[in-house]
Amino acid sequence: MRKHSLFIIFKVAVLFCSFLFVPWSGLTAAAETAQNRLLSLEDCLALARRFNPTLGGAVEKIRELTADYRAVRSQLFPQLASLAYYARLEPNRLPPGGSPAPLRVDLNGEEGFVGIAARQLLFNGGRTYYDTKAARIGAQAQGQEAVRTGDEVAFDVTRAFYRLVEAKENLKVAREALERGQEFLCLTKTFFKTGKVTRLDFFRAESQVCEARQAKTVAQNTVMLAREILAKTIGLKQKGEVDIRGGLPCLFPSAPDVDVLWREALEHNPEIRKLNLQIQQSEALVEAAKGALYPTLEVQSDIGTRHQDTAGTKGEWLAGVFMEFPLFEGGLRRAQIEAADSRQFQAIDRKHDRLNSLKIALTTARRDLENAKEGVTGTRQTVATNKEAYASAGALYRNGEAIGLDVLQTQVDLTASLFSLIRYKAEYEIARARIRQILGSPLPGANTDGGQNK
Repeated sequence: MRKHSLFIIFKVAVLFCSFLFVPWSGLTAAAETAQNRLLSLEDCLALARRFNPTLGGAVEKIRELTADYRAVRSQLFPQLASLAYYARLEPNRLPPGGSPAPLRVDLNGEEGFVGIAARQLLFNGGRTYYDTKAARIGAQAQGQEAVRTGDEVAFDVTRAFYRLVEAKENLKVAREALERGQEFLCLTKTFFKTGKVTRLDFFRAESQVCEARQAKTVAQNTVMLAREILAKTIGLKQKGEVDIRGGLPCLFPSAPDVDVLWREALEHNPEIRKLNLQIQQSEALVEAAKGALYPTLEVQSDIGTRHQDTAGTKGEWLAGVFMEFPLFEGGLRRAQIEAADSRQFQAIDRKHDRLNSLKIALTTARRDLENAKEGVTGTRQTVATNKEAYASAGALYRNGEAIGLDVLQTQVDLTASLFSLIRYKAEYEIARARIRQILGSPLPGANTDGGQNK
């Protein structure tokens, strides 16, 4: 457990360093460099840790809650204050009591005081102690929230990265399909001029080229959009084209069973850790609210010098123990206790509901990974079959033993299977990233690089 705690502290420290100790000039240079080189997935993740505004806000929130904790904790220490005043008074004013017949006493016409006052809280029913504890737990919970946000940003960046890889691979397939269509169109045009095929075959081949050209345009626009999405997910504000290096995976290991993954998530998932801390925080706030039922004891002391024109200048001091106990406040304390108790039950129910949602999400992600893996296996065979069918149909067509429709259909089948293979590979990596996000750690027994083609 201590190793896991140190791991979380290390992750939060990395987030702090990314935002607090990196000069802005260095960040700008890193952003400009991103526009001028090919970025790997690790490069994209490193830039996102620096530039993503959502992650930046989550890390900055830690500093705010840590300051709140120090502010609440300060009430446990002695409070010192310097006091000073000077006043000029009407000598003929009414004496204390407001008697219409003033007594024959000399009232001071001017008064001044300079001194130091000290106060130390002794007991207030544990309110300050539990408020301090709740504030400290709240800062720790926000640390887990920053880690959770970092994992979520990492997933978003990984998904955007592989969507761009998928789009670029699809563009390659679309270009190859267009080249095959143009070659077949030239061959059909030659056959049509020599009378070997009909006009319909020529029109079909021409239509196929138009569709392939349209598919290429769509693929190009998809690449441009995927680049913009990746840049925005990283948090880059500079204008320029972001490009990547790396490819789709070539190895597709299976994920462990859901029960194994779920035990890992219960131990490492930062959101679950945050929910546990929030329950502890709500328990401390309940105890703090109950502390209002007890009296408040304080030690107070004052020392200084008082000047009065009638009595001269003399030193004085005051010290004592003071107790305050509200007798009636209209049910305020009971209402505060009930509200804190209700928030505690809400935190427990929120954790229960979130655990159910996370387990469903984990099961779904593992299903998507296994479906993508099986899809890759099946589609690879389909691609090999379609390549053979296309080559065979082309050879038969050249020998006059097949019609143009046979070749066109095999072209469509081959292109569609290649698109499917690329999609399954991208979905596999996205599912792996989703499982990593839910676990809060790498997959047990899995290779961290995913077997990428470099």
